Amino acid sequence: MDVLIQLISIFVLGFIAGAIPGAILTSIFTEVLREGFVKSLRVIFYAGISEVIVATGIMFVLFSIHIPHAVYYAISFIGAVVLIWLATKIWAIKKLHEKGNLFDFKKIFLLSISNGPLWIFWTTICVPQAYVLSQKITGGQVLFLAIFELGWTVSTLLLTFLFSQFRPLLTREKVVSKVFKVFAVFLILFSVRLALTSIFFFLK
Repeated sequence: MDVLIQLISIFVLGFIAGAIPGAILTSIFTEVLREGFVKSLRVIFYAGISEVIVATGIMFVLFSIHIPHAVYYAISFIGAVVLIWLATKIWAIKKLHEKGNLFDFKKIFLLSISNGPLWIFWTTICVPQAYVLSQKITGGQVLFLAIFELGWTVSTLLLTFLFSQFRPLLTREKVVSKVFKVFAVFLILFSVRLALTSIFFFLK
């Protein structure tokens, strides 16, 4: 049951990550405005592949240097702080920005690999959770990546589709604000869960 809850949490975390406004989401929405929903799928694919490459690299390095168990749980405290910081940023979102450029794969990949917050997010939040899952399930880190990216893809596709179909509604400040406030609350709950997991580990 605990593993199932963790898997659901990973999916929700990926779902929220896919909904956070940034250069990637902006370029996708720009493609929707210019070419329509179907053409925007190409940009989503590029973004997904880029993040998988970056995330795999981060996990490979951190898992291969045999870091002691306690270090991952200590990092989780940092992850909890980062999640709260992200929650405050998301809470303040009032609208979806429509400005952006159309990116090819090279530009999307360079954007991802040079994205400092992405490295911090994966190092402090995702890798510790992937490690915990790997202790419960063989190949748990791979499963974490797959479920997280599934959540990210579903969220990005859903937002893109809604943007293409209901653009006038989504650009209303009151609607967008409420949606992202819900996401912010989820991030705060994740931060509490991360902190409690680490506290219980060190109290053993």
